[in-house]
Amino acid sequence: MTRKIVSWLACMAVFLFTLNSCVHDEMSSSGQPVSNEYTNLSLWKQDEKYIKNVMKIYAENEDEIRKSGGTPLWNYATTSESFDESFVAVPIVSGDRVTSVLKIPRHGRKVYFYYTNDPQDIEFFQGLVFARTKKAAKADASYAQSERTSCTRQSIAVWIPDNESSPDPSSGSGHWSTRSYIKCIQLIDNCVGIVNANGVCEMGGGNEGYDYSGGGDEGNNEEDNIISQLQNYPCAESLVQQLPNLDNELANAMRQIFQNNENYNITFRSRSNMGNIDGVTFTSHSNTEGFTAIISLNDQVLTNATKEYILVTMYHEVIHAFLDYEKFRLGDTAFQDQYPGVIVGYDYTADGTVVNRYTYIDGHQQLIPFLTTLQNILSAYNPNLPHDVVVAMARTGIATTTQAQYQLNSNEKNTTLGNHKGTKCP
Repeated sequence: MTRKIVSWLACMAVFLFTLNSCVHDEMSSSGQPVSNEYTNLSLWKQDEKYIKNVMKIYAENEDEIRKSGGTPLWNYATTSESFDESFVAVPIVSGDRVTSVLKIPRHGRKVYFYYTNDPQDIEFFQGLVFARTKKAAKADASYAQSERTSCTRQSIAVWIPDNESSPDPSSGSGHWSTRSYIKCIQLIDNCVGIVNANGVCEMGGGNEGYDYSGGGDEGNNEEDNIISQLQNYPCAESLVQQLPNLDNELANAMRQIFQNNENYNITFRSRSNMGNIDGVTFTSHSNTEGFTAIISLNDQVLTNATKEYILVTMYHEVIHAFLDYEKFRLGDTAFQDQYPGVIVGYDYTADGTVVNRYTYIDGHQQLIPFLTTLQNILSAYNPNLPHDVVVAMARTGIATTTQAQYQLNSNEKNTTLGNHKGTKCP
């Protein structure tokens, strides 16, 4: 569910990724219909609105866009966990072979068409379109990412029979072969084209794009938007929707302390295999879409933490996101000059992702307004929350804590221990 919310963190625009969701557990192919009408024949839910809008643009400009032989099979297109009208990849088929992949990202009010022939992409779509028996496979969470690249992976398992006369897994021998499609978003650097699985920007055909009027949000939108991909976590989903209606002092504090007037684009989503890290944030910036952050929250926190803990974690990650961008924009030396109260460190998630970590020097003038603001937000949300718990949660993640504060914070992080003072999610 996408919900537009007004007046939060100075001018937000939409930048959405959402969780992979299967619509079929297993499927057998019986042909590849080609039609101007769209029917989802993939193994996952797709951004059908974007696919249909792009199909129309392609049909109107096919002579100009078409760069190779073959037919685009839109019914097997994948938006690769995106539901914000931002991206789609379409297999190009000639005979019984996928020969290339047409990738169509949207930037603002323009869409761009690029043909690629990455062997892994072609193998993925070859299995998706032509494999007699296939099923969605769990994505490999260990796929490497960096602080400048965020990747999503969709995987299928294709049945390879030992004997074509017995192709059914239930009656013949064989093995499952896993194939994956990876979409990487290059962050911070403004890549208008396609980013391959290694994080390299492929500028593609170099066209100036085609006008997109399908309803996707563009940069510099006067309305503010916030996107939640936490539909599988109703408690956290509700908190995201409430964020702008809670205490808005944080927005004022960010403007005052960071002296920033950029547009903000904030997306919250869940992520597994993060170990003890509550959240990681990837940031990017462009002249048209402003400052963008994709905030991934630990699925264990979303499942076991109190509402107050999840709320303050969201705010902590917004702060980290902005500091991450500022460090890139300014460079190390200028960053320390502008933010002398911030200590920069590094950490690793359980899957090996490197993330920046920022803490404030105790007592520094840049820290005090944030701590006060975070404490006020927590107390306003739950007036019955003990003050020492409020202080502990506000400090953890952006300032040093005592052992007692660490324990109080841990109690709110894991309600299964039974020592929490905050509100347990139903």
